[in-house]
Amino acid sequence: ASRRPGKRDVSRFTRPGYAAARQFYRDPAVAADYDFHRLGSRTRRARHAREWRTIVAALERTAGVRSLLDLPCGTGRFTGPLAERGYVVSGADISAEMIRRATAKPAPAGGVAGFVQADAEALPFCDASVDYVMSMRFMLHLDAAARVRVLRELARVSRRWLIVDYRHRYSLRYARWRLLSWLGVVDTPSPHVTRRQLEQELGAGGWAVREVLPVTRLFSDKWIVIGESRPVS
Repeated sequence: ASRRPGKRDVSRFTRPGYAAARQFYRDPAVAADYDFHRLGSRTRRARHAREWRTIVAALERTAGVRSLLDLPCGTGRFTGPLAERGYVVSGADISAEMIRRATAKPAPAGGVAGFVQADAEALPFCDASVDYVMSMRFMLHLDAAARVRVLRELARVSRRWLIVDYRHRYSLRYARWRLLSWLGVVDTPSPHVTRRQLEQELGAGGWAVREVLPVTRLFSDKWIVIGESRPVS
């Protein structure tokens, strides 16, 4: 039987902490396995498609957007499709191996403006250099203080808009995780926020929450959040 994605995949991150994640995703073996782990079965491709549809819906709710930064871009699973939709897209990631995989993929129609290896807390971009910043599958690796630091840096780079995903507490999946964690069957789930915590955290990072879109209702624990920049008090 052909191999299927699973919990033992090389690119499945299991160690807690941002420092561990920074090192983990720089591993060539992790980068090589990354797309397979997330797209290597019909179920996982369907999950990706639901996430992408929600991202597109979020983009369509904002106006005046031409340039966009995809951070972290990983192997470019969103970077190329964004370029296909006509955006001037740049990809940034701390992992040179991930970027190498992204640049090896067939160029999308219109092309990608470029890829750069970068730390999310100190981006090599000028103030207000893009219309939009998009950050997927990143905040779950950070503690609250690090998330605010990153959000402030994204607010510096973006002229106005942000799309970011957050894990929330209002889902059956999260309730199941909490129960299994209490029973000692699994580790405590990655950080999940309430709506109030989300608004407070984005506010501290220089953003106002404009809309929150669930990837799916009830079962998914993921929100796609639209933020609009505002001065940090």
